[in-house]
Amino acid sequence: MPDDFPHAVLSDQLEEHLNGRRIVAGVFLTFEFDPGFFEQEVLPVLLDVPVSHSRGIRLVQLEEALRACAGRLAVYYDADRLVCGDAGSARLDVARIPMRTKTGVFHPKNMLLLVEEPDADEEGHRARSLLVGALSANLTRSGWWENVEGCHFEEIAEDEDTRLKEDLANLLKDLRRDAPQGLNHDAVEEVRAFLRLTGQRVKRVSGDWLLPHFYSGRESIPDFLERVAGNRIRGSYLEIISPYLDDAPSCKPLEDLIAWFQPKEVRVFLPRTRDGKAACRPDLYDAVRRLPNVRWGRLPASFSRWGKTNGDEQRFVHAKLYRFFIQKPKQEICLVGSVNLTTPAHQYNGNWETGLLVEVECPRVPEFWLTLEDARPGDFSPQDETEPAKAGGTPLMLRYHWDRNLAEAFWDAKEPSPVLTLKARNVERGKLGPLTPGRWHELDSAWAATLSEMLRRETSFVEVYGFTKRPGLLLVQEEGMSHKPSELFQLTVAEILRYWAMLTPAQRAAFLETKAPDIAESGDSAEHLTRLKIIMDGETFFDRFAGYFHSFNCLERDVRGLLAAGREKQANYRLFGRKYDSLGTLLSRTLDDNALTDDVNRYVIFLCARQLCAELRRDFPDYWRSRREDAQHLEQDLSRCDHVRTRLAAKSPEMPDFLDWFDQWFLKRARPMEISA
Repeated sequence: MPDDFPHAVLSDQLEEHLNGRRIVAGVFLTFEFDPGFFEQEVLPVLLDVPVSHSRGIRLVQLEEALRACAGRLAVYYDADRLVCGDAGSARLDVARIPMRTKTGVFHPKNMLLLVEEPDADEEGHRARSLLVGALSANLTRSGWWENVEGCHFEEIAEDEDTRLKEDLANLLKDLRRDAPQGLNHDAVEEVRAFLRLTGQRVKRVSGDWLLPHFYSGRESIPDFLERVAGNRIRGSYLEIISPYLDDAPSCKPLEDLIAWFQPKEVRVFLPRTRDGKAACRPDLYDAVRRLPNVRWGRLPASFSRWGKTNGDEQRFVHAKLYRFFIQKPKQEICLVGSVNLTTPAHQYNGNWETGLLVEVECPRVPEFWLTLEDARPGDFSPQDETEPAKAGGTPLMLRYHWDRNLAEAFWDAKEPSPVLTLKARNVERGKLGPLTPGRWHELDSAWAATLSEMLRRETSFVEVYGFTKRPGLLLVQEEGMSHKPSELFQLTVAEILRYWAMLTPAQRAAFLETKAPDIAESGDSAEHLTRLKIIMDGETFFDRFAGYFHSFNCLERDVRGLLAAGREKQANYRLFGRKYDSLGTLLSRTLDDNALTDDVNRYVIFLCARQLCAELRRDFPDYWRSRREDAQHLEQDLSRCDHVRTRLAAKSPEMPDFLDWFDQWFLKRARPMEISA
């Protein structure tokens, strides 16, 4: 094995390719999906934010960072391979879409990240690129932290011509086609819109260099390799790393590759179980040994060993790699991605697989990475990555709309559902059905209340009983997340106003840290946090009128900047959301906050809010109309001020006339005067 064998930590590779750029939108494809791990451990790398070790604080920090994404993040996963890991369930604004295939399983592992430069050019434009990642790693703890995995990233700049365009467009088109109907695919559409700005390169090579090609699953693996690189890889050396093989007496995919491309010599990685047994059938092992010029091989133990403190314990090799190389002239072409050396992975209409075929630079004459393993194993234990999970899937989908207080159910099967029993955390939550297949059913208000309470305070995982012998696991989908209340983090009116007035992200991060003990008090890692009681003696600037005016001015300035930059999503959170710093949250707390000792404070805050809405409605009429329903809810919140006004008017006979005069002049925005010379 050569000394310069390419290897790196997956998170480090991702950070290197992001290179400080901001994510605009992201599409993730995975077979197994642990939503809690993805949010708690993968998102901090993607969003490039330092986060607390406390789960509760980290969620608040990530929620704040996600608002800054102009688009949305979406994960497409196999509906039968949800993982309920130690990190808990989903909590953040990420679309989570279960996929089912007519044949095989949904097995791709990809990242499509639309990124932009943090700094604009002289014309105010921020250059965008699309990072295209093909991986073997699932969005799980084992995929990111434990296994030996493979990955490769390519980058497409805006207005660039690329061989990847059509195949990526086909992948995204197929995702929308095969996903259950009626779901939100905003992230996919963002990436498709970017691809429409690029051009498709006609030639497969540039000079003597094979351009990167994306395998989208629309043809068999041999057909793809032949079409894209047949003459370049025929007669080369072939090295295959795959953790799973067919449960069969022979390896047909390997035999097909040999028949198509006549390699000089082939080395095949002998997969091992975590306890060291050969992960294939003994007759398949023997059949491969009998093939001409084919040998079994292994990676050096030093490469897959956990570390010096773990002795000889080996990490599970989960990488999938097909490596074609020639020594003279030097050439190396690799297929990296999700494709195991199995029949369902290689055939058309089998599993849904993806990968990147790339030619890589050869700093020296390429050699085999695998060392020979000729001794026949003593123990065999065949394994199948696609075998049913302990907690199976279910055709049922549940969806909750936070902005509409609406719950829906969808039965993704050909026949109507039976009566289903739903449980969460071993507590029965109710029964559903029968459900007509193929359409969304609006659930009653009782179910809406049940899901709302469960999602806010407990979990997004639901177990479904009554369809098969064992329960199926589903992940409740959530829409309108800007309206999901921040249960972990609540501020007083004065704290919200102070937060609005903070000028930099660093100031806001420091403020969140001062609130950290309150968030973590009842959560995990609470014992590691220092309890700091913040004492505020006397009246602060933000407790009286000058502070109110200043904070609302800061909020208006921020929202105007967001709308001018086209960041409507972030503006929605600030104006119409129900987060800890949203305008709607401030109005609700204004009526309930005991720190506001009189109705004069409350009335002035409501007038500031009314003036803010009037100014934005006038200057951004299209935006305001596009959020008509949210604007109506905000007006309802503002109308609660009428009760405060009534109480003030009752204090003296002169007060009604004074309030009429005061309202007129308060709501009329002062304009700068021009001073003549």
